[in-house]
Amino acid sequence: MKSRLFLVCCTLAATLIMMSCNPEPAAPPTQQTSTPQPTSTTVQPTQTAQPTPTATKPAIQEPKYGGTLTVLHAHAGLEPQTWDPGESNWIVDPFTSPFLEKLVIGDFTKYGPGGTNQFPFTDMEFVPYGLRSPHLAESWELPDNLNIIYHIRKGIMFANKPGVMASREMTANDVAFALDRLIKAPKQVAQGYYKYIESVTARDKSTVVVKMKQYDSNWSLPLSWGYFTEIYPQEVVTAGISNWKNANGTGPFILKDYVSGSSLTFERNPNYWGKTTIDGKEYQLPFVNRLSWPIIVDESTRLTALRTGKVDINESVRVIYKKTLEETNPTLLRHQVLSTTGAVLSMRLDTKPFDDVRVRRALSMAIDRQAIINSLMLGEGEILTFPFSKAWGNDLFTPMDQLPQSAKELFDYNPQKAKQLMTEAGYPNGFASELVISSTGTYQNDLASLVLSMWDKELGVKVSLRPADYATYLSIMYGKTFKQMYLMSKGNGDPFAVLMVIGLPDQYWNPSLYNDPVFTDLFDIKARSATTMTGAYKFLKEANVRWIDQLAGVILPSGYGYSYAWPWVKNWYGEINSNTRQPGLIHAKVWLDQDLREKTVGKR
Repeated sequence: MKSRLFLVCCTLAATLIMMSCNPEPAAPPTQQTSTPQPTSTTVQPTQTAQPTPTATKPAIQEPKYGGTLTVLHAHAGLEPQTWDPGESNWIVDPFTSPFLEKLVIGDFTKYGPGGTNQFPFTDMEFVPYGLRSPHLAESWELPDNLNIIYHIRKGIMFANKPGVMASREMTANDVAFALDRLIKAPKQVAQGYYKYIESVTARDKSTVVVKMKQYDSNWSLPLSWGYFTEIYPQEVVTAGISNWKNANGTGPFILKDYVSGSSLTFERNPNYWGKTTIDGKEYQLPFVNRLSWPIIVDESTRLTALRTGKVDINESVRVIYKKTLEETNPTLLRHQVLSTTGAVLSMRLDTKPFDDVRVRRALSMAIDRQAIINSLMLGEGEILTFPFSKAWGNDLFTPMDQLPQSAKELFDYNPQKAKQLMTEAGYPNGFASELVISSTGTYQNDLASLVLSMWDKELGVKVSLRPADYATYLSIMYGKTFKQMYLMSKGNGDPFAVLMVIGLPDQYWNPSLYNDPVFTDLFDIKARSATTMTGAYKFLKEANVRWIDQLAGVILPSGYGYSYAWPWVKNWYGEINSNTRQPGLIHAKVWLDQDLREKTVGKR
């Protein structure tokens, strides 16, 4: 299948809030029946993202069923690359989220002003500890430090899929099958997720036992809510899981049609088990009869679709369009989100001149990051929010003014010191190199061009661009086939996961080939074996600072973006993810004021 892809670097959403964490013991207790999980901390946010212009909870209306919800989700310019979670490609999660579900999700009652306003759930890859909720698993327990027992919710049905399977109840056997197949999958982009898992078995119809080889403090991510953890039946694999026509699950929608380069269409699952509570009354989900996800590569076309009401929600709009949208469509509801997709200039540490840390430091100091924020992000951006997001609070994130001086100065625009370091390293007149970027979309090209012009002006470093379509761009990183430099866009998801994939030497998302024994010990030994989250966070925070200070990659600023909805969209407050790039369950909660839509833009 030929892919038409669009890399949404600037507005892959992340949390806007600042949080402080009250750690609690992570050692395995004898019984755990609901969140927080045994290895979790409870999040107490100190600042909350508020939508604009609707900053307060709207008046509650009686929900209405029916209609078609049309959404340009955060990956609306991308094509599905696989329908198989066993392929371990992150992009399987968003496109399967309307019909495949996980053991654990984010707690819907905490979503934005529609709930308790503790967390906006705009982070694309992370659900904070303490804000997770049982889903397909109704409870779990750790009787010791080597066994995890999941109690599977009864009465959940796989949808009827003609030619594939008749509707039947999901059991522990299905959970064990999907997880075991995932653990044994030959293509694991995030190697190391499952090295601590020995086996997954169904003890009986509603009990799954996971046996660990050794205790891992972050066991919940690769098993219950992280990437690739969707639960699906063996019948789909038998029929051919790579064919979308065979796709089937327990979710609120059923995949009815997929037209490459055009759209995905989902219809309401009439036997869905999930419910939601609004104003004290329980409602069956989903509210809409049909969910439509257009595939639109061109950014201007996506904006036109929003402006004209052809789509109800656009989850990913760059800041440069905020002013014109205010002028042309003042009634649109707007929600600001900080991108946690870190742009990192990765340099192969096994090649000259980048094996010399003085060269890497010089290149970092020759970048005027505030100028990048002012020009590309219209002044709305953050200089440092990667690898760890500032939204996670100071238990994990280290603010720039608290970094060691050697790390802090990397973010100062200091061309004089940069020239001095280049001279000391033996490159007084600069050097030539090549940088691989994604050719899909314009953001990476604009960002790279700005940085390279600064390097040329200040240091005489001349870098040629090597653009590649997104699929090729990823394959170049995975195969480490670039000569020297690679502009990586990486979401800073779960704190364990993000450090693992960018910091361990055998990972695909480590294009710098960073390999530091001290970092590896801090992360892979001390943090992962910590028996409390306080201890784990201490080591993770230290490892994060070390990665920054050693310049495993030159960190570039992250900008703010926006998501928009028309006023007829109800029960949606800007949230775009229920665990790891999972919008499907959120769209199941949305209902439409179809009378208001018809008055505004006519019947659809």
